[in-house]
Amino acid sequence: MKKLFFSLLAVAAVIVTSCSSKTTEKEATDEGAAIKAKIENCSDPDSLKIYVQQAKDYAAKLVKEGNDTAAQAYLNEVAPVVRTKDPTAVNVFDQLEAKADSTVSAAVEKADSLKDVAADAAKAKVEEGKAKATEAANNVKDKAAAAADAAKQKTADAAQSAADKVKDVLGK
Repeated sequence: MKKLFFSLLAVAAVIVTSCSSKTTEKEATDEGAAIKAKIENCSDPDSLKIYVQQAKDYAAKLVKEGNDTAAQAYLNEVAPVVRTKDPTAVNVFDQLEAKADSTVSAAVEKADSLKDVAADAAKAKVEEGKAKATEAANNVKDKAAAAADAAKQKTADAAQSAADKVKDVLGK
């Protein structure tokens, strides 16, 4: 009987552990969905204002985490529900949407600026590489010319030396 009890206890512990471990993304989705459901089911104007503020805070949290597109999608999903309940509360979302849009625009502009800076730096590196390659090629040409001149001089010296030796031998 004890073995059966402990086995069931172990299985229950495993089930509880597996059910309680949720991902952060799922919790975030659940949080947003829960707030939306509260707004949909709300009939009290004061409570609705609180829920709208919670939705605004949730969207602001998404923006703060760098997930602007999710915040925008969430606001687009919740705004129609809020409009049907209390049209004056939608102004809060419009302000937040404008802020999210400006944040996204700023991020896009920054990315474009960084892209331009990176392109300019790459062009400079390419030009620097071309200059170094040209310099190396000129150095190789100069060394080859010097080696050719040295070889020509040695050949001329060797030929002159051989000619002198032939004259010496014939002149004796």
